[in-house]
Amino acid sequence: MASFLLVLYLCPIYAYSAPPDFDSKNIMSPAAAPTYNFQRLRSALPSSLKDMLCRARELGSSETGSQNADLPTTLGGIDDLLSGGLVRGRLIELVGRRSSGRFSAVLSTLASLTARGENAVLVDLGDGLDPRAAETAGAVLPRILWLRPLHLKTALIGAEVALQCGFPLVALELGLPPVSGGRGCETSWLRLARAALTQRSIALISSPYRVSGTAASEVLEFSTARPLWRGDECATRLLSGFTGRSTLKKTRHQTLIEKSGSFRLLTTETLENRPRSLPNTPGM
Repeated sequence: MASFLLVLYLCPIYAYSAPPDFDSKNIMSPAAAPTYNFQRLRSALPSSLKDMLCRARELGSSETGSQNADLPTTLGGIDDLLSGGLVRGRLIELVGRRSSGRFSAVLSTLASLTARGENAVLVDLGDGLDPRAAETAGAVLPRILWLRPLHLKTALIGAEVALQCGFPLVALELGLPPVSGGRGCETSWLRLARAALTQRSIALISSPYRVSGTAASEVLEFSTARPLWRGDECATRLLSGFTGRSTLKKTRHQTLIEKSGSFRLLTTETLENRPRSLPNTPGM
């Protein structure tokens, strides 16, 4: 009995004892660990395979100079609220009800990123993506990894894995209420924010109500969009799009002055028939 107790007592000592040449100044920070592990793995490969191993953010990237720049959504009102666009290394949450333009803002961001030669992930819990509409809005579909989970728990796991793989943008679309899985747990959203910070990626959360808690760096709230019509008042008028409005409800990196910005969304038919000189406005 005495020997058994002695083993239990000594195990923690041996488990936490440092080697003689241990230098506490060389402890690696959590942010540097993924780069170190990648370099270590690459150095262990044969020379013929080293050039074939790359991070997710480097897959087919044709504009390496833009990988550290902020990402504009191409929706003027939203970019003005965010001082130019989405900042890499942050978790941003978009909140809005049905027909508020929230998912159109996600499509616009995907189009902006993929048009620059970078890759993105869409975790589509709401199953609302229309590939044809996304392509009409300017998205490059071969550069988008489309995940279609059935529950919020698996959606959060998929988003976290995608961020850890190094994708520059991971968009999590929760669809319409009720969301399968509720609001999730606070630690899951904090892990997403941490992964985005470590990988210098953007975690874009699109939800019908606030879900990310304290993890979000910025929160934009979308109000119900108003319709835009084309045609004479005396004749039958056709729907050409919507005018949306968003309000900055939270920001960590500047003094919060609640302000709003407007943006326009055009229907797919209007986009297909628009003159080539007009800017590429995302469809619905």
